Amino acid sequence: MVVKLETIVDHMPELEEILEEFKQSDVLVGIPERRGSRGSGALNNAELLFIHTHGVRKKAMREEMQENMDTGSPYSEAYQLYIQEHGSPLWHSPPRPVLEPAITDRKEEIAGELSKAAASLLERNPIGFQIGLHRAGQVAENAARDWFTNPKNGWAPNSPLTVEEKGSSNPLIDTGQMRKAITHVVRQKEAEEYA
Repeated sequence: MVVKLETIVDHMPELEEILEEFKQSDVLVGIPERRGSRGSGALNNAELLFIHTHGVRKKAMREEMQENMDTGSPYSEAYQLYIQEHGSPLWHSPPRPVLEPAITDRKEEIAGELSKAAASLLERNPIGFQIGLHRAGQVAENAARDWFTNPKNGWAPNSPLTVEEKGSSNPLIDTGQMRKAITHVVRQKEAEEYA
């Protein structure tokens, strides 16, 4: 009689540790505060990107927004104050979102880079893991920067007055400051953030 012994190794604690490390990492794409300034004391690049993403509203819409805000709708106080007190330098500007549609457009490529990062983490290669996260961030950053001229963006064209004033029919392309300010950051969360 032959007795076959089988050794079972429980890798679950090791896998849980690896997954926890992955959960503690964020890849953020946008305009960090330190890169937001336009140097003129006007709106910064991050604020402009927010306005272009969500559009600006006419007076009737602002009044409707106020009613919604009074009942608890989630508009930020800074945005509310700016629109209510000063209006917008971009009246009648339609929404021209950048970050979400650009990242959605390249999600397969971004997911591929995140898969490589995860594989590096499983191989206990922390440098490869960080490189993979940065590569995913770089793909997303480039996608957002390219979105300004990507025909898939579906943006409304500039108004004839805007074309006359800036000499171009390309929406959101003037100085290029906002576009160049978009970047990515890989960040490790603090333990209390996800506990």
